[in-house]
Amino acid sequence: MEDREFPLINPRTKEIVRRIRAKELFEKIAYQAWKNGEPGLIFFDTVNRFNPTPKLGEIRSTNPCGEVPLLPYESCNLGSINLSKFVSNGKIDWKRLEYVVRVATRFLDNVIEASDFPISEINEATRRTRKIGLGVMGFADMLIKLGIRYDSEDALKIAEKVMERISYWSMDESVNLSLERGIPYSRSRSRKLEYTPKIS
Repeated sequence: MEDREFPLINPRTKEIVRRIRAKELFEKIAYQAWKNGEPGLIFFDTVNRFNPTPKLGEIRSTNPCGEVPLLPYESCNLGSINLSKFVSNGKIDWKRLEYVVRVATRFLDNVIEASDFPISEINEATRRTRKIGLGVMGFADMLIKLGIRYDSEDALKIAEKVMERISYWSMDESVNLSLERGIPYSRSRSRKLEYTPKIS
């Protein structure tokens, strides 16, 4: 690591607050991570480079655990799918997984519809973008049921395949919801958001 001095910049004012050497900062981060698991690190330049809806604005925050990048005043609406429940006779039940992903996507959108937010800015931002986070749990248990070692290349391939499909099905269902419900929308409700899923 190059031990050069660099500025700490206030993200709101863009003013330099102070300067610090890279090694000193890294040592403080490493010590605190060892001591109590914090701080978490996030690179907003990277987050914004992969932002699927950059026309809505710059992402400046995340939920507490960092898995959902948020625009100002957006809320965190999360759900999880237990992957261990989708293995039958040593094989992944892809049809059932797709069904559950699509239902979960609709469920999380319905949560937004049914929620009562504490301030109007959160209500407006959340209903405007309808951002959800659909994650997974039970991956290690799924691998055990499939007879695949956790630290293997096969496990990496399965992880990639599962998450690619979950991402695609959830985004596809979000498009279906948008067509059915006419959302998400701009303030004028006349201009649909421009969004193209990046699926490889």
